[in-house]
Amino acid sequence: MPVRSKKRNPPLKRVLVHVLRVAIFVSVLWLIRDAHRQTVWSDADLSNSPQAIEFVQQSVPEATGIAGERVVDSSGNAIGSILQTSPQSDHIIGYSGPTNCLIVLDAENQIVSVAIANSGDTVDHVRAVKDDPDFAKAFSGLGFETSDQWQQIDAVSGATLTSYAIIASVANRMGGSAPSLKFEAQPDMENVRALFDDAVRIELTDRSNIWDVFSDSAKVGFLLTTSPFADQLSGYQGPTMTLAGFDNDGKCVGLVVDQTYENQPYASYLNDDRPFQKFYVGKTLEQLAELSPEDSGIDGVSGATMTSLCVADGLVLAAKAAIEAPANDEAGGSGFSRRAISWWADAITVLLTIFGMLLSFGQIGKSKSLRIAYQLAVILFLGLINGHMLSQASVVGWSKNAIPWSVAPGLVLLSIAAFVVPIVSKHQPYCHHICPFGAIQQLAKKRSPWPVVIPKTLNSVLEFVPFALLLLVVIVAMTGTSFNLASIEPFDAFAFRVAGWATIGVFVVGLVASLVSPMAYCRFGCPTGALLGFLKFRADSHRIGSRDWAAMLLLVAAILFRVVA
Repeated sequence: MPVRSKKRNPPLKRVLVHVLRVAIFVSVLWLIRDAHRQTVWSDADLSNSPQAIEFVQQSVPEATGIAGERVVDSSGNAIGSILQTSPQSDHIIGYSGPTNCLIVLDAENQIVSVAIANSGDTVDHVRAVKDDPDFAKAFSGLGFETSDQWQQIDAVSGATLTSYAIIASVANRMGGSAPSLKFEAQPDMENVRALFDDAVRIELTDRSNIWDVFSDSAKVGFLLTTSPFADQLSGYQGPTMTLAGFDNDGKCVGLVVDQTYENQPYASYLNDDRPFQKFYVGKTLEQLAELSPEDSGIDGVSGATMTSLCVADGLVLAAKAAIEAPANDEAGGSGFSRRAISWWADAITVLLTIFGMLLSFGQIGKSKSLRIAYQLAVILFLGLINGHMLSQASVVGWSKNAIPWSVAPGLVLLSIAAFVVPIVSKHQPYCHHICPFGAIQQLAKKRSPWPVVIPKTLNSVLEFVPFALLLLVVIVAMTGTSFNLASIEPFDAFAFRVAGWATIGVFVVGLVASLVSPMAYCRFGCPTGALLGFLKFRADSHRIGSRDWAAMLLLVAAILFRVVA
């Protein structure tokens, strides 16, 4: 009688089904990012912000209000400025998101004080920074010419990544152009609509004199403003702030005078002079930057020659400044660099990550004492000292904003390894070896004084808890709810000086549960572990199981929240 051969799992089907799982994960991340992009991070005009006005008056007692970026006294005279780090520094991420800071400057453009306006970083870390009075005071006296003093500011203990991101954000903003004390920073919307009929709002870009222009449904172009780069140029009676509109193809659609010290009749001539306007229409920003008004046939507008030549020169200066503006890809845009000890922390994280992967693949670690030494190193360095741990707060924060290469490269590389290795292999090194809380549970695994066998039915119910927490994560991320995602996991408790009680509670309960049932938190409470387990390439990856239906539920929930937003 012939022996039947076992039916082998088709390799192609395994790969295709697994690729579908990865696509579900990526789709949820994309939906989270897309939903976040619909929210405006900061209001460019702080004139009506009670928070900003109160901060200004605390910093500069003689101040009575804000006009654009200018801090004014009771007579309306500019006595300083107020800036925000957003959006110019939104690419600088702490542990899980950017922090928008308010910066008050005196009349000499020196920093008077710095305060956090809002933050996408972990709540406990942000609170620790706010509660440290010495951190904010360390910025006092620094200015736009500062190049090597940012790294002298000490990070807040227990909130190192958040502190470094704030320092880098302020340094990056102060590495740009100084604000104008002559003109209000935000263009008048009536003047914007003179260039774009359907304009309803404008948003400042990462370049201080470029504004994106939006209709109700889409971006319709952008504005170039000549202030502050041409404020030193004077016409008949003073400087002029001009707006140049550009369509989505980058072609100029016209000019309009927004604010000026000239007499109104002279200023209005420029808006109505067709030959003057025609010379600029159709030109790109790059072409505008290369113009030489003296050689291009611009003889000035009849009756406003000095004003028109001032505007022409100012447009060239402003275009050059916009083109030459730094790309702001790195946190050290104005001289900020992290201290050597921080780079050593990243190096240790990378080495422990590599060692953990070698353990996972069975290349080393057969010695019990070596494994215990590694676990203790993970707890000490990744947990207590560096705070480099993968969490849902970091996954969501990076999805919404950016990956913090410049502030936490070690954590980023650890996270890449945590996701990539399970996707392409049958190994899950982060959960099994690299996670500090997992290491604590492993050390306690064979030392349980109260071992308990969990009934099968209860075990099946508890296994769905991590997926329920992942559903909560998706809802919070898609709705923008101000819920602290770090509070549903124990990882922030390693920074016990700044940790919230909810995080500490999860840590304690998870540890006690692990003494009762080995690795209880990993099996019944960890959403990050459940996510990595879902992405793990298995021998049965060709089969659609309960984890796949749970993942589809997360995707459907994300789509529904995105549709109704």
